[in-house]
Amino acid sequence: MRNKGGPRLLVTDREGALYLERSRIRVEGNRIVYYITNDEYRKEYNIPHVNLAVLFLGQGTSITQDAIRLLGEEGVHLAVTGTGGSPLHMGSLTTYTATNHFREMLPIYQSTNRSLAAAKALMRDRGNCMMKIGNAKVKRFLRVRDVSRLEQICKKLITRIEAVQSIQELLGVEGQFSKTCYAEFARLSGISKQGEFRRLTGASNDDIDMTDHVKQVNQLIDHGNYLCYGMAGAALWALGIPPHMSIFHGKTRAGGLVFDLADGFKDAFVLPLAFASIMSTKDKTPEKTFRARMIDAFDDSRILRQAIDTVNHIISAGGKVESVVDA
Repeated sequence: MRNKGGPRLLVTDREGALYLERSRIRVEGNRIVYYITNDEYRKEYNIPHVNLAVLFLGQGTSITQDAIRLLGEEGVHLAVTGTGGSPLHMGSLTTYTATNHFREMLPIYQSTNRSLAAAKALMRDRGNCMMKIGNAKVKRFLRVRDVSRLEQICKKLITRIEAVQSIQELLGVEGQFSKTCYAEFARLSGISKQGEFRRLTGASNDDIDMTDHVKQVNQLIDHGNYLCYGMAGAALWALGIPPHMSIFHGKTRAGGLVFDLADGFKDAFVLPLAFASIMSTKDKTPEKTFRARMIDAFDDSRILRQAIDTVNHIISAGGKVESVVDA
């Protein structure tokens, strides 16, 4: 039965995400079902589309037009992703999304001063998220009790933010924070004993100067970031905010606001789990384990609600300063 009244559940009231790979997705009656392509018995599994926020489509997955239509009617955000690939996000056109968040974001996007204030609020959330959620995951997955150095890194970030006078300066502070976090997680996981950890996007088998552990962590960070971009994209779509209205990482970069928003929480989720992946020599499918842990963490932390809270923090901070429009 066609849902003509728009999505039945708010995005913040739903389960976070479902990841499928090598699956075929179609409609069976009023249900959306999938089966694994190598399953000779073709056993079908339900997709709880009424109670789902994001559906990640991994490698080797196909989906029918009818299934996409039903997902769109319920406001499910599709994110196509895979190892080493660029994420592709899709949301249905809808007349049910309110415009108040878009109207509040527009003057922030247009103003240098307001964008800076909003970016500072984002970075504060980033530091606080690492102290709260990241520290807890370090203790659980890296089996470390003393997280005082990581707390000091986050507190230093929040202190430095207050003195920043420009976006360019804030980008420098962010870069130093990221570099310090990588070094600390390399120390906590023991990978630093193999040499200095080097962050490299798109790490592949061609990077012969990297150890297997460093390569694995880099690949999982890439994959985890894509999952975070999917969640950030879903939050922006639910609020009716165009993803290109960047406040921080480039006004002309496609989907810039998705990357901005994901930065508010991705370190706290991705880094502990990616670096923890090297601690088990028995795990033959580290990417699958990592992905399952990420999606469970999204649900446990109600990440969509957290992302929407960050959007509200951005809007509140950006709306409190005097506007200066770029020439």
